[in-house]
Amino acid sequence: MYLFFKQTIVLIVVLIGFLGCQSSKNEASKPSVAELKEVKKKAKSAIMKVGGTLKKNLKKTMGAKGVVEAAKFCSLSAVPLAKKVSATLPEGVTVKRITLKPRNINNKANDEEMAVINELELSKKNGNMPKMVVKKLSSNHYQVYKPIVMGGVCLLCHGTSSVRDAGAYKEILKHYPKDEAVDYKMGDLRGAFLVNITK
Repeated sequence: MYLFFKQTIVLIVVLIGFLGCQSSKNEASKPSVAELKEVKKKAKSAIMKVGGTLKKNLKKTMGAKGVVEAAKFCSLSAVPLAKKVSATLPEGVTVKRITLKPRNINNKANDEEMAVINELELSKKNGNMPKMVVKKLSSNHYQVYKPIVMGGVCLLCHGTSSVRDAGAYKEILKHYPKDEAVDYKMGDLRGAFLVNITK
């Protein structure tokens, strides 16, 4: 009888602990309106700084030297430039690009990130893709996902074989022989910017 009572007490304690953890997780996953506003503002600023710099330099290279040189810029200079600009972001803020079909294997989404991209893909098909998705991982850690959608110029290096620039893609394959980031069409979801914000 005593043993049964003792086992029951232990079970209750474990159950309370489990429910407490679940409650904490639920609370952590629901940022307030004020938090959402602040986090989205920080994420947008970081994405504009990193993504905007990459886009500006890519357009400049393409306009001055053509598609092949632009492909070379993306293959050789984009990552170092992104790291350089990222170093100027506020403390606790990082930006990276993630996708299900990577060119650079370092951009391949992990399981949790894949789940968010799949959610974005589904919402896109339903015509209500959000501009940003915010995940609150803990009281001081947030993740913000901003969808990356294929534009017309992007197809020169990421489109189908009939659309891709042959010279540019030949240059890309020199650096990424296992490239998966092709066969997209205009308006397809390419992946997302992922911003981690730690307060």
